[in-house]
Amino acid sequence: MIEQAEVITQLAKAHQDPLAGPLRIGAIPTLSPYLIPLILKPLKKKYPQIKFILYEEMTDVLLKRLHNHEIDAALLATDVDRQEYNSIPLFDEPFWLAFPSKHPFYNKEKITRRDLDDADLLLLSEGHCLSKQAMDVCQLKERKNADKMSDLRASSLETLLQLVGAGYGTTLVPALAMSGSWASGSGIVAQKLEFKDAYRRISLVFRKTYPRQQALEAFMKIIVENLPNTVMPIK
Repeated sequence: MIEQAEVITQLAKAHQDPLAGPLRIGAIPTLSPYLIPLILKPLKKKYPQIKFILYEEMTDVLLKRLHNHEIDAALLATDVDRQEYNSIPLFDEPFWLAFPSKHPFYNKEKITRRDLDDADLLLLSEGHCLSKQAMDVCQLKERKNADKMSDLRASSLETLLQLVGAGYGTTLVPALAMSGSWASGSGIVAQKLEFKDAYRRISLVFRKTYPRQQALEAFMKIIVENLPNTVMPIK
């Protein structure tokens, strides 16, 4: 009933302008600070009638908000229930390995997956999908250095990178985050991982019954048009 009431309201507005009104978008914290700044001005310039509202939270929270109709769509890096949601892939984001400038990796021309076995890998705290993705890329079922790293937990990628810069270990960085302030003058070196599966796929997820499809299509178009060449758009 809630869904149908929303559909009626949204369709009434769409009759006047299908793009007009609020667009409530969720984004995970390891993506939002790097992607959203790229699209804010282009979105406002091309579609001024869209009132963009951002929610930056972890995947589980965003899916709950989506289920409860608190947001309209979410930018996620994990698979979702296809019976309840539509998921449209936007781009693949390669991973880079960040390490201190004095790390043994500095002199390696190419980092292999075997090199990562003992790479003192730092991960984000529980609940961040990036942690599981990093372990999957490195093919680690559990952290070999769990005892050593048990006190080094960060809730943001920026804090994790500060630990790397201070010489506490290495970490995986999504390509869009390579534009962060840490990338220069921080004592951190980054090298792209040349594995076939060393990337994450970013998708826009929304309820199958969401009525304002044109607004979502406009939003996705803005994203794809403003991506840097460090990521790979899905055609």
